[in-house]
Amino acid sequence: MKTTMTLCAVSAAAMLTGCSTTQTVTAGPQAKVAPMSQACFTPHGGNSRSTDEAIQRTLEAHSIAVLKAPNCTKDTQGVDLSVDYSDQWWWDIVMYPRSIDIRFYSAPSGALIASGHWKNSVVHQFPSIDGLVEDLMNDMFAKTGEPGTLRTTKHAAQ
Repeated sequence: MKTTMTLCAVSAAAMLTGCSTTQTVTAGPQAKVAPMSQACFTPHGGNSRSTDEAIQRTLEAHSIAVLKAPNCTKDTQGVDLSVDYSDQWWWDIVMYPRSIDIRFYSAPSGALIASGHWKNSVVHQFPSIDGLVEDLMNDMFAKTGEPGTLRTTKHAAQ
């Protein structure tokens, strides 16, 4: 009986660890010094249309002007940063976000400012992409030392 109880407890603990989502945010070498007032962003469209809109809204909420262009790269000229992302959606009664990676690069140098990764668990949730993107990007902005204010070239740390 004691062995059965122990086995049940270990099994329950193992299952619970599979129920959690993961989120990591990393500051790059340009985190504290890169100006962030104008971003180049390439929308993906399709299944990712809501992700595109959430990223643009969150950038604008942080006073960053968004230039949408078909081919933004890490070294895009004429902007302070380039925003890149990849997302994965799965189907389970409805479409839900499986994972998302967002990266901010200093333009035109291409140096990483910050990156954020979020992954749903096997026993998944059906989170709002708006809230998910906003939380992840707010954490990314916090890692840069700028949780909500405009940082122009003049105000970037030297």
